[in-house]
Amino acid sequence: MWKNILVAALSALFTFAGSYYFYSESLAISKLDLHKDYDDNYFSKPKFPSDDIILTVNKIEKEKIGLLQISLLNYTAKDYLDIPINFKLTPKELSNFKVLAYSVVGHGDVNDLVKEPKKMEFDGNSFNFSFKVSAINRTEKSDYGIQLRILFEGTEEPNIRAFAKGVGIRDFDINNSPYQETISKKSLLIFIGALVCFCLVMFILMIFILNPVMSILTRKSDIKSRQKYAESLFLAIKNENLLPGKTDPQIAEFIADMLHRRQCEWWDKRSPIAKWSLGLMAPERKEHLF
Repeated sequence: MWKNILVAALSALFTFAGSYYFYSESLAISKLDLHKDYDDNYFSKPKFPSDDIILTVNKIEKEKIGLLQISLLNYTAKDYLDIPINFKLTPKELSNFKVLAYSVVGHGDVNDLVKEPKKMEFDGNSFNFSFKVSAINRTEKSDYGIQLRILFEGTEEPNIRAFAKGVGIRDFDINNSPYQETISKKSLLIFIGALVCFCLVMFILMIFILNPVMSILTRKSDIKSRQKYAESLFLAIKNENLLPGKTDPQIAEFIADMLHRRQCEWWDKRSPIAKWSLGLMAPERKEHLF
């Protein structure tokens, strides 16, 4: 029987381990995080009484220009090498967004990590950018693998889409970062440790302080309970005439001796800590006399 139980337990264990492995593999992250930072008032013309100070872009005077930074971060479990990246910016209204200039950098603001096979194209509805990144290394914090910086003129953020060959794209969330997961795990471990310490302290307080105090405070009620039990035994023995030839006082003494001996045997088996929690009050024979 025990062999069958052991085989069944091991089978269940291996089945659970295999299922968990395939489940964890199915949850493996395979997407890059798309982060957007939109500021439609990155530069603005200073407000002075005179018009001597002007803001120009490509020799054209502007009141203000904005900065749009589009980044891809790699929170997956692997690095991506020589990966094509495309960005597509679609203004909600063409009059509310116009690209003035742009640049692109790789990790650590290194320009050489990103190549541009062809320049930006405007297809009448969207601005299209094409790049090839030498490496988008995995990160645990907020280090981008590629960042497209666009100086623009407009007042409304366009719809932004990114495409990476063989990799999905999702919106950025700081909670996607493995670093945040590590922080969460550490916080959980700290919470569990604090809970264990609290339970340990409460256990020590209960054993060494609360239990002895309660034992002392409830001693009188415990004695009354023992005396009632002894009295019930006395009545049973007397009514059934189980000890013929003994007087009532003798029967009471016999019951007190028997119960006291039982309590002493129980007390002698207790550990020092258990005896302390009971208030160090050893059983007394008189507790069973009524």
